Amino acid sequence: MEDNKNVDVNNKDNKDNKDNDTITITQEELDRKIQQAIYKNSQNEKKKYEKELEKQKSLIGLDEQERLKAEKADLEQQLAEYKLTNIKLDTVKVLEKRGLSADLVDFVCLSTDIDEVQANIEKLDKAFKQAVNDAVAKRVTSTGTKNSNNSNSNGITKEQFKKMSIAEQTQLFNENKELYMQLAK
Repeated sequence: MEDNKNVDVNNKDNKDNKDNDTITITQEELDRKIQQAIYKNSQNEKKKYEKELEKQKSLIGLDEQERLKAEKADLEQQLAEYKLTNIKLDTVKVLEKRGLSADLVDFVCLSTDIDEVQANIEKLDKAFKQAVNDAVAKRVTSTGTKNSNNSNSNGITKEQFKKMSIAEQTQLFNENKELYMQLAK
């Protein structure tokens, strides 16, 4: 009889829940959900155990020297994974300092060689900035007409400069400070 007893679950402490919805489930449903969670956890543990067991079984037929070689290879693989993880964490910081997305870390970190990773960051940074410069230059030259009276050597007029967004003006300042100062007067 206790199996059909209803369980009332209220979220009174939840401030996001404005309507204070009530969820009612039977004890049988609650038990089933718990059993599913336990089963899933036990399956994960079983897979880990079986993997370790297979590893140990593969070492049984080997003599002492071969076993040491196999264990050394396994430890070297774990060390390489650890190094790659640490390099990725450091690379994320470098990418963010340069104003690049941390999502690019997988494209930059292709090995555990720090010099190679640094070279990849430099290439990516250079290509990204060049693409931004090209897009800004294209946008600036395509908006408005060139006026020979207000034009400078780069073809940007004072009117075009005034229409530029703050980001575009900052980009221009970073690229060509003299031109920026000339247009900002």
